Parts: sequence; structure tokens; C-alpha cells
Amino acid sequence: MKSKIIVIGDAPLVMGFKLAGIDDTVQASDATIQVELEKVLANSEYGIIVTNEYLLNKLDWRLRKKLDSIAYPVVIPMPDYSGKSTEGDEIRNLIKRALGFDLGAKKQENK
Repeated sequence: MKSKIIVIGDAPLVMGFKLAGIDDTVQASDATIQVELEKVLANSEYGIIVTNEYLLNKLDWRLRKKLDSIAYPVVIPMPDYSGKSTEGDEIRNLIKRALGFDLGAKKQENK
């Protein structure tokens, strides 16, 4: 099964990913992020959701808890254009949560 990438965020984030070739984008604000994210979560064709860290912090606690507990789709929070990250998992931790194991872990040899 092939999954798509979607970007939900403010204008700079959406425009940057459109320029990078991502066609599935939704421009959202503080008021619309909740509804837009719920629509995307209901659509099983998306495997990766890229969004603004700032907008994730505006979500209702119930949706945030749901996002923290699911492994698929993977939600990747991006810092805003200032580059300052307030929270969010590193990409490695997100992948580990989605797959159930750490791809970057060193393989231990049995002796």
C-alpha cells in the first residue's frame, strides 16, 4: 500500500512544500487546524502528515492525545520559519514509534 504525504500548515510552510513538489497541501490557521487535521486522519490514503509545531499546540487535548497514541499516520511537527522548536519528537523517535523498533540502533552480536 502506497501512502501519500500531506502538509497542513500556515502559508510559508504550505508554499515551501508546494515548491518542493508536494501537491497535497492545506493552508490552516489557529481556528481551522482542528477540523482540517480530523479530515485528514479520517482519510486512510495519507501516511505522513507534516504540520506546524505552533498549530499542533493549538489542538484540543483529546486530539493531541489521539495523535500521541497512534503510530499511523506519522505526524511530523515542523518549527515555524524562525527555526525555533518548542517541542516535538525527533524524526528518529517518530519513525521508531511508527515501526515499533529503532532503525538506527546498533545491532548487537551474539557471542
